[in-house]
Amino acid sequence: MSEASRAPGLILLAAGNGTRMGGPKALLRYADGTSLLTRQVERMTAAAESRGLSASIIVVLGPALAEASRLVPAGVRIVENPNHTDGLSTSLNAGLRAVPHTTSGAVVSLLDLPDIPAEAYGRLVDAINPDALARAHWHSRPGHPVAIGREYFAEAIDSASGDEGLRVMLRRHEVSDIECADLLPPELDGHFDVDTPEAAARRGLHLNGIHS
Repeated sequence: MSEASRAPGLILLAAGNGTRMGGPKALLRYADGTSLLTRQVERMTAAAESRGLSASIIVVLGPALAEASRLVPAGVRIVENPNHTDGLSTSLNAGLRAVPHTTSGAVVSLLDLPDIPAEAYGRLVDAINPDALARAHWHSRPGHPVAIGREYFAEAIDSASGDEGLRVMLRRHEVSDIECADLLPPELDGHFDVDTPEAAARRGLHLNGIHS
């Protein structure tokens, strides 16, 4: 496999409206001012670099596009999803369509899972090949990130609808389980999501400078 085809596609879906949060989760920040969006991209970058790969990182944004774009590190491709109100599937489709054709697949994850460490992305990067499907498990429960081989891109796009992303397609196929819970201390959980201000506060996150 050539170096170009080994370079991973890494997609961060960050176009949610944040209805329960009270605003777009792409604008969440830690107490030191670092944005969750920036930190997630940095983890993806670190995962690829630790394997000697030049990552093709794609961030899919929706609401507050101008403000959120400023939080994306330089060199990362921003894809706008104007249809973000139609559900997660539209962001997944936009991200998959933006992955360079030279890559053999992509690793997909969600912005609002703040506990996922860089090495979890790395383990999924290791699983990528054109006909592979793999997903992270946290204490034997399937979650994110998910690795999708290039051969499954068209099916993933066709299967996704509304807020149903990859779940429908993954049910049809054999999927490799990659346990990642060993990467986290006991108090953290790769399934933990920040859908509300209360949940965000538990991870030291706040929206638009307002601390809970």
